[in-house]
Amino acid sequence: MIEKDSSKSGGKGAPHGDLGEVGFHMKLSFLLPEQRAAYDRDGYLLLNGFLAPDEIRRTQDGIARVCAARGSMTKDADGFNLEKVGGDSFNAEAAAKEAGVFRKIQGAVFHVPEVLEVFTSPKMVKCMQDVMGTGVYLHSSKVMFKPANGGAAKPWHQDAAYWRNYEPNQVTVWLALDDATEANGCIWAVPGSHRLGLIPHVARELQVEESRIDMSKAVAVPVKPGGLLIFHSLVLHMSKKNLSDKNRCAIICDYDCSPNPCIDARLKPPAFAHPALRADGVWPLAAA
Repeated sequence: MIEKDSSKSGGKGAPHGDLGEVGFHMKLSFLLPEQRAAYDRDGYLLLNGFLAPDEIRRTQDGIARVCAARGSMTKDADGFNLEKVGGDSFNAEAAAKEAGVFRKIQGAVFHVPEVLEVFTSPKMVKCMQDVMGTGVYLHSSKVMFKPANGGAAKPWHQDAAYWRNYEPNQVTVWLALDDATEANGCIWAVPGSHRLGLIPHVARELQVEESRIDMSKAVAVPVKPGGLLIFHSLVLHMSKKNLSDKNRCAIICDYDCSPNPCIDARLKPPAFAHPALRADGVWPLAAA
């Protein structure tokens, strides 16, 4: 895997189209050609320093403000998903571990303006254009918390399994706000697994059985605060339970290269408005 310190370069980039074909002919504006080639090979790429320290703090403050306003919540609502007793995160009726201890904010761009700013920023859009090589449309977003001392694990899966009505061409960006380490539940991935196609998923949480995975190829992908992990929606990945005493918060956005509606539009508060979000739910960030 090739890493880039995006704080030290103006950014040069690469495409998404035919996986593995690095002989593309397009002008890159953020990634370096070797980074684009690494993404094609592995299905993911880590960019260090994508957010500056002040951008990290501003985003953290925005999330803290929104969570504080809902600090008395004991039941899931409006995309806010609490940590549950027994780790049963998909059971909306399960008892919360504690009021206001969140596992996830789905549709984060609608609730946290600072997250919206990050995921629609010019540098993010340029990066996604280099990765996808076409139009860029906002597909979905979330904040994932994985709090210290027991934040829930996420089993092996491919993101595309959740979006079976769409062609599996989405790209996920996973941006660390805290230091993501093996101890507190960083992402694990299987390099090259985007070439396997969509693997059968089982159980309510939609996960891939480990018997279908070559576990010898799985690698941990630690990410420093401000680092951006980009991966194709067919890459096999997971994260373990946080058994450390340190929180692990990340913000996540999925982008599509086709004009499909944003799947989080149902979570949009009535007062939310954005000039690029169309009435049909399609949210273009860059023209095809």
